[in-house]
Amino acid sequence: MRKWLFLLLALCLAVVPCIGWAEEGQTLEQLILQKHFTQKELERNLTIVKAEEQALLDELAQLDLQMNRQAAVISAMQRRAGQITRAYYTGERVSLLTLFFNAKNFNDILMLSEFLQRLFEQDMNTLASFQSERQKAASLLAEKQQRLDKVRELRAHFERQLALILQLEKEKEEKLKLVGDVTSMESLMDHLVTDWRKRGLPAFRSYFGVLAQVMNSLPELVTSDRFKSNGLLTHTLTIGEAEFNEFLASKNEIFKQSHFQFSDNQLTVDGVYEDIHMKIIGHYELVSPTELRFKMTDLYYDGFELPESTIAEMEKEYDLAFYPAKIAPNIQVEKFSLEDQELQLQIKIGLSFDFGAKR
Repeated sequence: MRKWLFLLLALCLAVVPCIGWAEEGQTLEQLILQKHFTQKELERNLTIVKAEEQALLDELAQLDLQMNRQAAVISAMQRRAGQITRAYYTGERVSLLTLFFNAKNFNDILMLSEFLQRLFEQDMNTLASFQSERQKAASLLAEKQQRLDKVRELRAHFERQLALILQLEKEKEEKLKLVGDVTSMESLMDHLVTDWRKRGLPAFRSYFGVLAQVMNSLPELVTSDRFKSNGLLTHTLTIGEAEFNEFLASKNEIFKQSHFQFSDNQLTVDGVYEDIHMKIIGHYELVSPTELRFKMTDLYYDGFELPESTIAEMEKEYDLAFYPAKIAPNIQVEKFSLEDQELQLQIKIGLSFDFGAKR
C-alpha cells in the first residue's frame, strides 16, 4: 500500500504542470495533500467531540431525573420539617416538660423522660435528613451546571473546528483547479487519509502507549553519579541525551529506530516505527514541584503535520509527564532545562519533622 502510495505521488507530480507554485517551501501538490489531510483529521476529531457532547447530554438527562426525584423527596419532607421547626419556635415541645409535674411516681418520670428523648432524637433526625437532602439537591445542581458549561465549551470548540474545516476545504478546492490530473490527485489524497487511519493512527497510539509506560521507569536512570551537590538539601541531576536514548532502547526495541534530542529547552523525537516516519516536538512544563508535564507543540506523520486537535487527543490519552516523587517521595524540582544535549533538574530534598507530635 505504501509503495503504491509513493508511486502514485510520483505520477501525480509528473502530471501536474510546473507553475512554480509554492507556499512556505511546499509544492502545490504537498500543500493540497496537507490541507486535505488536516481537513479529514479535523473531521475525525469532530466525531470525537460529538460523542463527548452526546455523552454529556445523556448525563444531563440522568441528572434531571435525579433532581426531579430529589425535589419530590424534599417536598415530602418539607412539611414535616416545617411542623417540627414551628413546634420548637412556638414552645410546643417545651410545654411537654410540664408533664413531669403531673407525674405520679418515679416510673412515670422514667417513661416520660424516655418518650421526650426519643421525640427529640426523631425531630433532630428528621431535620438532619431534610438538610442532607437539600445539600444533595444543591450538589446535583452544581454538577448539572458543570456539565452545561462543558457542553457549551464543546459546542464552541465544535463551531471553531467546523469553520476551519470549511475554510480548508475551500482553499483545497481552489488549489485543485491548478492541478492537471485532478483524478490522480484525489486518489492520492484519499489513500493518504486511509493509510493514516488504518496504519498511522494505530502506530502512533502504540508508540505513545509504550513511551508512557517507559516514562514510569525513568527513575531507574537516577543514580548517585548523576547528582551534583549544591548544598545540604539542593542538588543538580544531569541526564545526558545519549544516556537517555540508550535507556529507552534498553527498555523497548521500538526506540532503537528513534532519536530523542535535548536542545533549546525542547524535546524532539525523530524516528521510524512500523515503516512510518514520525516526529514529535514538545517541551516540559513545571506545573508543580512534583510534576513535569510534557506539552506537545508539533506532531508529524510521514512529513505531514497533524492538527492541534490530534495533539490534544494524544496528550489526553497518554501521560508522558515526569514525576520526581517516583525517585523519592521527598524530592521536589525547583527548575529544569533541556540544553546542550543534557536534561538538568535542580532539585530540593524536602524534610518534614513534627517535633510537637505526641506519642
